[in-house]
Amino acid sequence: MPSRFVRLLLGGAALLGLLLLFLFQGYDVAAHAGVTDAKWRFMINRLIRFLLNDSLVVVLIYALFLDRQMTRFALLVQLFGFLFLLIPYLMLKYHWPAYNGPLISFLHRLVVNPLLMLLLIPAFYLQRQRSS
Repeated sequence: MPSRFVRLLLGGAALLGLLLLFLFQGYDVAAHAGVTDAKWRFMINRLIRFLLNDSLVVVLIYALFLDRQMTRFALLVQLFGFLFLLIPYLMLKYHWPAYNGPLISFLHRLVVNPLLMLLLIPAFYLQRQRSS
């Protein structure tokens, strides 16, 4: 069982990481890595941001609750988001880059922001309150 200091350190690092991702969201990692095609740069940047955002929220959930079952469930939600949100979003943007309808707008919000993962925190909190 990690100490209180380790929990605070993990939670603080996750929050700081989320803040830095938000502040530097315009930074083009793929261009810095040498990717020249605009479509591939877009997809690589979204993939990196999705994985970092959701991974940091999983760390935050672990730091808050110290429950392996909740952390595993958060990882399953991240996998669900990857398979059923990120991949369709990237396919739509790759094949129809000019399309900016309501579907792509909705998917964009879920992919770029870790909303689905952040919703787990109050859900886990309520579950813990009701079970005790």
